[in-house]
Amino acid sequence: MPRDVFISHSAQDKKVSETICAALEQGGIRCWIAPRDVRPGKSFPGEITRAIQQSKVMLLIFSRHSNSSEQVLREVQLAVDCHLPIVRLRIEDIPLSDDLRYYLSTPHWLDAFSHPVSKHIPAVASAIKELLTQSADVEKPPAEVAMKQKAPLDDRKPAPRWKLFVIAAVVLAVVLIAFAVFRSQKKTDVVVPIAPSPTPQQTSAPVLSASPSPIPSPSPSPSPSPSPPPSPSPTPERSSPTPLPSPSPTGSNQKAPVPRNDRAWQMWIDEFVHNFIASNETNDVDLAVSFYAPTVDLFEEGKKSSDAMRRDIEYYNARWPSRRATIRGDVRLGEKAKNHSYTASFEHDYYVENASRGEWINGAVAVDLQITIDGDGVPRIVSMKQKTLRKDKGSMQKR
Repeated sequence: MPRDVFISHSAQDKKVSETICAALEQGGIRCWIAPRDVRPGKSFPGEITRAIQQSKVMLLIFSRHSNSSEQVLREVQLAVDCHLPIVRLRIEDIPLSDDLRYYLSTPHWLDAFSHPVSKHIPAVASAIKELLTQSADVEKPPAEVAMKQKAPLDDRKPAPRWKLFVIAAVVLAVVLIAFAVFRSQKKTDVVVPIAPSPTPQQTSAPVLSASPSPIPSPSPSPSPSPSPPPSPSPTPERSSPTPLPSPSPTGSNQKAPVPRNDRAWQMWIDEFVHNFIASNETNDVDLAVSFYAPTVDLFEEGKKSSDAMRRDIEYYNARWPSRRATIRGDVRLGEKAKNHSYTASFEHDYYVENASRGEWINGAVAVDLQITIDGDGVPRIVSMKQKTLRKDKGSMQKR
């Protein structure tokens, strides 16, 4: 559903963003905010894109967290592309990053440095309402156009009288000529109709009875929307969501690690992490292994070689042929050594199933990565620690 305002914020500013959202909605301003308004089973990026396109104003909650958030940067980029006015609310006095400065170079900002933040909300609401009013005025048709659209047909000017006389004279002449032709024919006691009725030979075209054409069966979408996670139940067996298709060996959205290429390191490492999670959905073992260094400190298992990692991945893919993973919120990034080592922390939801065995798992984990840059300038994972946040198991009908 279209909303008035899209609230762009970092997940780490969730509390203050929700406070501002609640206050605006109490004032009659309809807001869209993640993750509250992301519909279950829908793609997170797709929902955000549609929400920005359907909103009239963006409210940016600016802090040190949103300043380095790749998700916020993408949202601002999309708002600029959609010519969406952006109300900038600073809750911390820090300079803009180079990436955001490219899109937010104008000097006008609303500041909310002092607490509580609620005392600054009236100014924010006033600015938003002014923009919404301007947007409504632009959408109204010009007065002249509206008047033309409402003009009744009776207001049209009648045709001049001389035209009517000319038409009547032409019709009369045609009738007289036709009458003279009929009189000249040497037929007696026969009335020749002006418009003869159809002869028996005049038949309508035959109607072909077409045989019913086959209705094609719907083919599965290449990227089906995930079904909502199953709710826990005390019974030993639970129904799983709609079964997922097996991952394709070479998905178009799967990318291997690449060098930095003059990008900001935050954008570079954030892309690396997202591509790493996406590689878990493919059956391309070489792609999955390419994200790891030759030796990896994995979970509680200690050091593992790339060959051992390959065997583990092959076993896991065979055990769970259908897999899905989605990062929740922003990836928290850190630079330990400039141009050499980085950290990444995030949470992600996952769903795996084995239809032939009739089993599925739906869970969430928190992940901490240590990433170093190899001799070719490509990032690789040297350490991965993981903590289980949620894990539900169930069974379904075997296929």
